[in-house]
Amino acid sequence: MKILKNITSQLHTFVLWLLISAFFWGWIFTFVTDTSHERKVTVYCHVPEVQDVTLAVELERQMPEGLRMIKVHSFDYVMFDMESMELGDIFIIPASEIETYAEWLFPVGEEQGVKVYDAATGEGIATSYIRYAEEDFYLFLGTGSVHLEDGKALEVAMALLNLQ
Repeated sequence: MKILKNITSQLHTFVLWLLISAFFWGWIFTFVTDTSHERKVTVYCHVPEVQDVTLAVELERQMPEGLRMIKVHSFDYVMFDMESMELGDIFIIPASEIETYAEWLFPVGEEQGVKVYDAATGEGIATSYIRYAEEDFYLFLGTGSVHLEDGKALEVAMALLNLQ
């Protein structure tokens, strides 16, 4: 009984060490599974649903030389980290949100971006990975992308445009 009482009196210490350990190993996991912006291309999709890991794996099959990884995220993923999103390389945005994010978007096509989903026909790119809403969607490169100069963002965008 004395041992049980001793353990329960120290419970707050054990919980504190458990939380510290969880944060530490979470940081280590992030450190190991991520890389700098110069070594990855990040695709942000403002869609209801995206199979981010599956799409990233598919895009990595055609990854430009010199990159370590391609990351795909929905906008919900970075809701509280807008600074990292400003450095995004590729954006898939609904037509209704283009003005909202205009400062981050580098025009790719002649009009605005490249139309990647037509709501009228229901046809678009990567529809086996991305579920679009009922409006037109456009692809843009990011103005904060470190890969505008070297063309790697454009290479990944072209690979994305060729997915069915």
